[in-house]
Amino acid sequence: MILLDFHNKIVEDTILEKYNNPEAIEAVISDFDSVTFRLSTDATNKNIMTVSISIKCFAQLRAYGVDDVLKKVYGANLVAAEANYDASVRFDLAQPPPDRQAFAHSVALLKRHCFSAPLIKAFNDIDAKKPGPLMEIRYRDEEAIYVKPEADRCTIVFSILFRDKDDVAFAKVFLQEYADARRSLQNVPAVQYSQKEPPLELKDVRNLRVGENNGFVTFVLFQPHMAAAKREKTIDCILTFRNYLHYHLKCSKAHIHARMRNSVRSFLQVLNRARSESESTVKKTMGGKTFKRADDPQTTSEELVGGV
Repeated sequence: MILLDFHNKIVEDTILEKYNNPEAIEAVISDFDSVTFRLSTDATNKNIMTVSISIKCFAQLRAYGVDDVLKKVYGANLVAAEANYDASVRFDLAQPPPDRQAFAHSVALLKRHCFSAPLIKAFNDIDAKKPGPLMEIRYRDEEAIYVKPEADRCTIVFSILFRDKDDVAFAKVFLQEYADARRSLQNVPAVQYSQKEPPLELKDVRNLRVGENNGFVTFVLFQPHMAAAKREKTIDCILTFRNYLHYHLKCSKAHIHARMRNSVRSFLQVLNRARSESESTVKKTMGGKTFKRADDPQTTSEELVGGV
């Protein structure tokens, strides 16, 4: 299994490049989940660089404390958002931090930090023994993440739309491995997958999409997963789960197609080896003339009379 990066690699590489070679730039980068980054330098000072992000559900994230999370992570580098964007980080390329790599990586994690706000709030509520209501993050047009903090656990439900009917079957097999993992591994989250039927945690959710191609993946996180030592890793894995799932579904289909092509190629080789070679019936006389046998079905009457 391959884990996808939690940060935007293009954003990180661009920032590191501009530290070494400051020059004007204006680039728009698309990411998963309809997220857009904008990297630009100041019109009057090319050393001042701004990284902005646009997120479809930022208004919902703001209700769950995303502003506090970004202030804690970026401090004075967090500035007022640019027009048509939701958050902006600004820094001076001429005054690089002691660890450029770590800072560029942190800025490239801007999307991750934004989406982590509901999970951080849920974990803090559980630590304070104050479980809150169900939180909805409608980050895609037809999909959402639901976070429900409870007394001793946190339930996270992914509503996933499978546009290809084949993906429904692949997902069922793939996610069954998650459920079976609890039999051989200890201290792993509980995982449930349901098709068409939403879990009970979503019974009061309005306008919930339910259909043949809609699936619901439920993770139940317990105290060990929310401990300070593992909290950040847990958030990383949860936030990349949807893309991780679709990535491996596509890889599985590509692997099956490759095996099918190899099988067809093998069958063609067997058929080619089994094909009988037609024996040549062309003969030569002592004088050098050629003729064909009379019993050859391809021999014409002219060839029988006058030879070839």
